[in-house]
Amino acid sequence: MAERSFFRESAKPQRSAKELEKLEAALQSRGADRENEAALMQLADTGKKPERKMAYHALAEAGSAAAVRRLLEELGFADEEAVCEALKRFGPELAAEPLVTFAEQKWKQYENLSITLGLAFEGVLTACACSDPDTLEPEVLKRLLAVARKAAEIEPEPDDPNNPYAYIEAELEIRRVNLSARGILQEARERRTRP
Repeated sequence: MAERSFFRESAKPQRSAKELEKLEAALQSRGADRENEAALMQLADTGKKPERKMAYHALAEAGSAAAVRRLLEELGFADEEAVCEALKRFGPELAAEPLVTFAEQKWKQYENLSITLGLAFEGVLTACACSDPDTLEPEVLKRLLAVARKAAEIEPEPDDPNNPYAYIEAELEIRRVNLSARGILQEARERRTRP
């Protein structure tokens, strides 16, 4: 299996002036701009997918508490990938703590049997994809790794013992989550021990 980097790379992606100019022009053509947070929120709610994506990028760049809160509301829904991209490129340091809280909430849902293990662990993977462990507060990183540790220790338990397929599906899901969780823990350990 190929090595996968769970945490985002330390080097912050550069936003070129041309990229920002293009974003600004696209937003203005739709009656919004980066300064008008209310219009961006409206566009994020009502626009078509490419417009919503632009709005997410502009909200992440704006970086206000309301903008970050609006982005985090999208996690777990259809636009999650666009939101993750926006947070990674424009404001990873703003969202780290809320993303870890999101991961913890997903894990509580799993423990309360309201969602599957795979869905619960997506919260952890999202938090890792949008965060740089070298810039996370130690307490926040500790919370994120605590969820990953729990996931690495999960044992298979079929939903329906009379259905062999349910057992196989549960086993595969747990194996995938266990491997991902171990990868996250190993990567965090390697980053801490780097010279």
